[in-house]
Amino acid sequence: MKTILLSSALFTCGFIGAQIKSTEKQIIIEGKDTTTIIKDVLEGNLERQTIIQTEDKSIMTIESLVDGTQKQTIIKGGDTTIIISKKTDDISIDELGDLKVDDKSDTTRIKLGNKSIVIVEKREDGKNGEKKVIIDERVIIEDGEDSVEIEDDEDDEKEDRSREGHWAGFGGSANFFVTDNFAVADKEDALFLEIDFSRSASLNMNIYEKRFPIIKEYVGLTTGLGFQFSFYELKNNVDITVNSDSTFGTINLSNDFSTNRLQLFYLQVPLLLEFNTSKNPDKNWHLSFGVTGAFKMGASYLKKWKNDGEKYKDKMRSSFNMHPFQAYGTAIVGYGNYSVFIHYGLTSLFEKDKGPNFAPVSAGILLNF
Repeated sequence: MKTILLSSALFTCGFIGAQIKSTEKQIIIEGKDTTTIIKDVLEGNLERQTIIQTEDKSIMTIESLVDGTQKQTIIKGGDTTIIISKKTDDISIDELGDLKVDDKSDTTRIKLGNKSIVIVEKREDGKNGEKKVIIDERVIIEDGEDSVEIEDDEDDEKEDRSREGHWAGFGGSANFFVTDNFAVADKEDALFLEIDFSRSASLNMNIYEKRFPIIKEYVGLTTGLGFQFSFYELKNNVDITVNSDSTFGTINLSNDFSTNRLQLFYLQVPLLLEFNTSKNPDKNWHLSFGVTGAFKMGASYLKKWKNDGEKYKDKMRSSFNMHPFQAYGTAIVGYGNYSVFIHYGLTSLFEKDKGPNFAPVSAGILLNF
């Protein structure tokens, strides 16, 4: 990242307007120090070489000018030096062949697929000395007990994505209620809250997530922010009635409801422990589980019916004696950007003794982004 920033700053400040025909990049690693050499072929078959060193955070360019002279620009710290001199060939970057050994320069060049490795050995008094390894694209360098891995931009992007969680995204789920005996609620438990499963669903929009790594990309804690808009279609022709003491239902014999729906809108914040099987997010199985807290931002009751050919609608907003806060046990499992999830209510939907002792449950799919 530092290399990219330094080279971007150099190109922006010193070479705006230059037309680049082709670019070749090589990286030299000596211990923990890295030197990046970028060779640009410009219009008119001119050349520009950029040398970036992380050891002293310096940048040097060697540019061939039209009049045959050479311009060197050196940036080190806050100082900039510009030298214009006769063109020399002190620094060159050769094309890498299939396999070439150059005894005179003590350089071995190896080409393997789209990966290139150049080994340069410095000799002192006829004896073997310090070795340098120049690489192109992605390769792993073993230096004694140390290992250095360099990846291309695509791999860096995938690694950054692998540090993300799997909460943020869009999804849909089916809704139902369970009793305190962990059974799906039916008319025997509460006639007025018997659910039409085919018309009861939730829309989930999780807009933000933050992951805190514990073991690199593989284990971490994820939190975030999301919204859930839930519909509970009542199966029976009943009216929901609310007073200060309770919420209950009465059978309606006058109207035949085409829509009889309880609608709830929640703000959700999760705290999930997440496990990943791979650094590559496109080939990664993930599993998350934990607790999601929810705050009820709104609730309404919608009825629609016909009478003598006329359409009628009635909508009531109320707290319905429901708990303003909910807690869900949450589990998410998936592959890549696709997940299935379940929210299981750990608290009752209604306040104590003011409605059926039901817990909300939703299960569905989530497309992560």
